[in-house]
Amino acid sequence: MIMSNKPFEITSSFSIEEEIRSDYLVSKEMKQVWACEMDLLRKLLQVCDKYGLRCWADSGTLLGAVREGGFIPWDDDIDVSMFREDYDKLVSIADKEFNHPYFFQTIYSDKHYNHRHAQLRNSETAVLPPSGKLEKYNQGIFIDIFILDAYPKSAKQAYKFIRRLQWKKNLLKVCIKFCNLLPEWLYNRWRMDIKFFKSYEELLRETPIQHTEYVSCLSWNIRAKIRLKSAYSATEYRLFEDMKIPIPAGYDSILRTDYGDYMKRVKAPTGHGILKYDTERSYKEYQHKSHIVKR
Repeated sequence: MIMSNKPFEITSSFSIEEEIRSDYLVSKEMKQVWACEMDLLRKLLQVCDKYGLRCWADSGTLLGAVREGGFIPWDDDIDVSMFREDYDKLVSIADKEFNHPYFFQTIYSDKHYNHRHAQLRNSETAVLPPSGKLEKYNQGIFIDIFILDAYPKSAKQAYKFIRRLQWKKNLLKVCIKFCNLLPEWLYNRWRMDIKFFKSYEELLRETPIQHTEYVSCLSWNIRAKIRLKSAYSATEYRLFEDMKIPIPAGYDSILRTDYGDYMKRVKAPTGHGILKYDTERSYKEYQHKSHIVKR
């Protein structure tokens, strides 16, 4: 569900008029959401280029760039991925480079945030979950930034590593849930969620990416597909709507691992359900109306 009366303001040749793509109607309202997400992607790529950080289209965005030259018609988000070392650098300079309305969101930068990857958000917009339950953190329209971590070479090493990672992940989830139940003053003083998350990330850094042939978005999902590191040894640029975006040169290997026959169009639901978008009002207005803590 999308609420908006005027287009998202962005300097772009991208058309926000509704159109039919692959026998699927893409509404004007969804085009406005796409325009907002593309603006976020442009900003991210500008910062990455400034600091020499590697960043690639991932998941449905990578598939869209290769097969469609833009968004998959029924998709509603943008995904990118980065190696851990580049991501850590991005986190370290985020406060300096992302100014309002852009907000680089992690567990470190936003209280009560409960995801293990980063999101870049537009704070003057809103995206609300299907349940209608408002969270306490920034809920502007976003793009996902996933981290590619090293995956152990041997099956024995991988088994031990994943078991340890699962244990730490479970502890982290319990800790975050418990912290969110605390009174705000106690939560602010304690912040055990950050302490647990730091320990979780240190485990992910244990295997240097130079010492393995495989990578995976483990911080997002322990069962994420395992990819060849060599697929990211070079970067290509593909048209995505009205801009060119970086993709890994070994995209064929990645897409076949993730989707099989990826050139065959299959209408599939998004991974986060049906979201409610507002390109005109800030998420803060919704939080205020629902008596959620003001940010």
